Order: sequence, then C-alpha cells, then structure tokens
Amino acid sequence: MSEMFNRQRIQGDSPYLRDESSLTGRAGSVILPYDENELREAIRYANSKGIRVTVRGMGTGVCGGAVPQGGDVLSMEHMSGVTGVGRDDEGYFLRVLPCTTIQEINDLLMSRSFDGLEDVTEGAVSALASEPVPYLYPVDPTEMGGSIGGNIATNASGPRTLRYGPTRDWVRGLRVVLPDGNYIAMTRGEHVADGRRISFPAGRNYYSFELPRYDSRTGVKNATGPVISEGMDLVDLFIGSEGVFGVVTEADIRLVPWYGTVSCILFLPSDADALAVIREMRSDDLVDPEFLEYMDHGSLDLLRGVMEADPALLPVPTLPADAGAAVFTDLADTGDMDARFRRLGEILSRHGGSLDATWCGHEASDRARMRSLRHAIPRSVFEYVASLKSEMPRIHKMGTDMSVPDDACDEMMSFYASELDAAGLEYVVFGHMGDNHPHVEIILRSMEDFERASEVYARFAAKAVELGGSPSAEHGIGKIKTGYIGLMYGEDAVADLRRIKSVLDPNGVLCPGNMIGE
Repeated sequence: MSEMFNRQRIQGDSPYLRDESSLTGRAGSVILPYDENELREAIRYANSKGIRVTVRGMGTGVCGGAVPQGGDVLSMEHMSGVTGVGRDDEGYFLRVLPCTTIQEINDLLMSRSFDGLEDVTEGAVSALASEPVPYLYPVDPTEMGGSIGGNIATNASGPRTLRYGPTRDWVRGLRVVLPDGNYIAMTRGEHVADGRRISFPAGRNYYSFELPRYDSRTGVKNATGPVISEGMDLVDLFIGSEGVFGVVTEADIRLVPWYGTVSCILFLPSDADALAVIREMRSDDLVDPEFLEYMDHGSLDLLRGVMEADPALLPVPTLPADAGAAVFTDLADTGDMDARFRRLGEILSRHGGSLDATWCGHEASDRARMRSLRHAIPRSVFEYVASLKSEMPRIHKMGTDMSVPDDACDEMMSFYASELDAAGLEYVVFGHMGDNHPHVEIILRSMEDFERASEVYARFAAKAVELGGSPSAEHGIGKIKTGYIGLMYGEDAVADLRRIKSVLDPNGVLCPGNMIGE
C-alpha cells in the first residue's frame, strides 16, 4: 500500500514530541494531512500496519494527551478554518475544521468577514452578517490559542463555565473518522442510545454496543472522560474521549450574541477576604459575574517578582503594596451598571476592600492587560518547570485541576493547605473559584519535591472524589492522570471504556495511553 499523504521523519528535539505538560515523548514520523481524504488514508494505512498514531492539535494541553509514546504523530495543523454558517431553531452555528483556534473563531465573528463561507442552511451567512451585533463562541478554555478539536477531545472549559458550561454544551454536531478510515457525520438527536445500548452506521460498518455502566458526575465541573448516561447522544461519546475512539475532522459549534463587558481586579487584604467576596458575588443576582478568578497571596507575590525582574513582561501598574489577595471578574455591560457597582462596593466594604482600590476597564486593551496578569501566574510556573527539564527530565508541572460542590469548598481548601504545609512544599493558589475549581500549583525545586508532590496530589484527587467532586475538572486525563476514571467511577468503568475502544479501534492504534492507559 503506497502512502498518499504527507509523512515526514521527526528529527531531534521536535516540538511534535511534547505539549505544555512538559512531558516529552518519542515518535518516528509526523503525518500532516491537508484535508479529510488525506487524513482518512493516513489512518487507514496506520491501522493496516498496526502503527500507533497520536493525534495533535496546537499542543496546548497540560496532561500529555498530545505527547506520543512511539508510533507516529498525526498533526492536524493544516486542517484549520471556518467553512460554513448554519441556523436552526436554537440559533446560529459555525462549521469549523479541527485545528481552528478559539481566538481565530471569535476574531472572524467580530470582524464579520464571512466571504467564501458556505450556507450550511439556506441564507445563514447573510443572516448572520446582517445581525445588529456580532456573535461569539462563548466557551473560554483559558488558552485561546488552543484548537477546537483539542477542546472537544477534552471537553475543555475555563473561567466562563460559571455562566456557559463546558465545550460539550456548545457542540451541535461532529464529523469523526474511525480507525478503519470510515467516518460518521452526526447531529445531536440523530443517534441516541436505547437505554445503555447505542447503535450507528459508519461507512460499510454498523456498530452496536453497550455503554459503560456508570453515570458521569454533572453537578460539578468535570472533564474526567466522556459524559455517560442512559439514553445519551452519540455526539457525547466522542466529546471528552481524548481521541481514543475516533478523530474529529469537523464540528458544528453554537454561538451567542456578543455583548460588552467590564473587567475588574478587586484587591483584598487577605485570602480569607477574597474567598468571602467570591462567595457573596457568586450568589448575588444583581452583580451577576461572568466568572470569578482567584489569586492568593502567593500568586500576587509571584507576580510582583515577575514585574520586578522584567517590568515589560506585564504591562500593568504596580500591584498595591497592601493587597494580600485579589479577585478577577467580568461584568456584562448591560442593565443598570451603577446599581451593580454600588452592590459590588457594598460587598467589598464588608471584607476590607473598596471600589477605589479596584482596577476596572471596558476597552479591549484594558481587558487584555488584566487577563495577561491572571495568565502570567500559570505561565511563570510552566516556564520555571520547563527550565528544570535539562537536569531533571522526568519532572513535569504539578498543578491541581479538581472541583468540588459548593458545600465542600472550604473543606477542600483547608485540605490543600494542610497537606502541602505538612509536606514542606511551596505553592500558589489561583483560578476558577466561581466553580470551586482553584488551581494549586506546586513550586518544585528538586526531584524530592516532585516525589512528595506526587504523593500529595494523589491524596488531593481522592479527597475531591470523596467530597463528590472531580479529580479532573477542565483539562482532561491525558497520560498523566490515567488512574482518575477508576478512582472516580471504579475500575469497571475503565474496563467498559476499554471494551468500547476494542470495538471501535480493535488494533489499538489511536492515541495510545490517553484517558484509559495502555
């Protein structure tokens, strides 16, 4: 069988061998399809030869999902772009290729540059162009340079999950290529399980199998495998499955009308004060925040160090000297903003803060500067850990991705602190407190720190599950967290998912090591 696709040998320390987890893998070649026909041919060839293939988008994952463990890398980088616009009873949607980034999607929507796009439904392109306001794709996965295919593979979410939910809630339909080279194009409602059995055609094949016996936790932010339930939609089997069942080549994603926002950074005297403000804002229907991002005292000290070392890295004013913690939020620029800010001022005053000590801005440049401050925290930790790789090649970033229900948040936060302090580990806490989903980033200094942190991390995951939460709330499982599905749902769940993989991918060629291990 000749190769009718672009396949190149991987040389040396290639970026195709790693992602943002700081893991490094191995692979012989990288396959670079330009369209679905080439991709299908490549997968069909790999399947026939038993060559393992790891699918890669933009490489922004933090759990090692795009890091190959032998075989070839299938890079989707040339399969990018928006191809069409549609409209149905629920509103507008875009048809996009898998390596289109979230930033590219929203830039296109804001510019209204729809020339050349097809009408997925009659008249949809001109209708969207004539709307009085632009539309946007509302899921904010934190990393706007990540691909939509990667977001679908991990059911990615981020700060705006508080208002909009995860990627899964915005996927209208998918086109998926299976390991035998056949594909299935599906829209929600087209293929629905009969109880626990789901059946569907793909090319000349017909698949019918029992679904896993667990029901996913949907009451908390959760990216631990696909969302499974009786009567589920086939679309949801592929969302969150991290490429082990099939390769997404096209997606229909839903849109919402754009509206302006005011970004605010609220400075508070202490961590306790900031957490109290978050609790009040989350339950206040008048303030009604878009998201609630927490920065603890360690995070602010980290940022002060970054700004002192190189002021040009963060184009924001000096942080207030008396600020012991901060909350980053957006407020929709709608309704009575004066009343909303009065209420916000009342909440702040009860916890040692004030509107006078708050940064606010509604211009895009102001909002970008505030966002850059928040995202400098994980970026600084990532760059530091990456700098250790030459001396400690096994080391990788150690940051939590766990969520718990509202009534368990205080207990989980206390558990984080007590375990890390007892282990003598340095850390910072920041992130999505609106969903009880902070990121605890452990600052590693040595392999001894790494080993202790791994033990503590395992206890964190078990505690989150015990409290009714998720050990992987937004970043998926990848290769770093493969024990978490069993931890959360039991080993029978892992066996059931492997059984489905054996049906859809009997030769085990797609994304080996992801989600359910080898």
